[in-house]
Amino acid sequence: MASPNLPDKPSLDGLEDRWGAVWEADGTYRFDRTKERSEVFSIDTPPPTVSGSLHVGHVFSYTHTDTIARYQRMQGKSVFYPMGWDDNG
Repeated sequence: MASPNLPDKPSLDGLEDRWGAVWEADGTYRFDRTKERSEVFSIDTPPPTVSGSLHVGHVFSYTHTDTIARYQRMQGKSVFYPMGWDDNG
């Protein structure tokens, strides 16, 4: 017998909006320019190369730096993590 509190199928409707609102309210991705250098962690990511198609190496690169940024935020650092984009041409 199914539990009366569990739906038959999970729903992801509104999940992104709900978490986005929480992160915005908490300032999770906000960079505080007034912090001392010792309280800042900066990641400089180059844009993806345009010499070929995107591949799993691109996913690894961004996942790796995203994991580092999240860890540094959990350590209380103000993380500066701009995404690199190449829009020439």
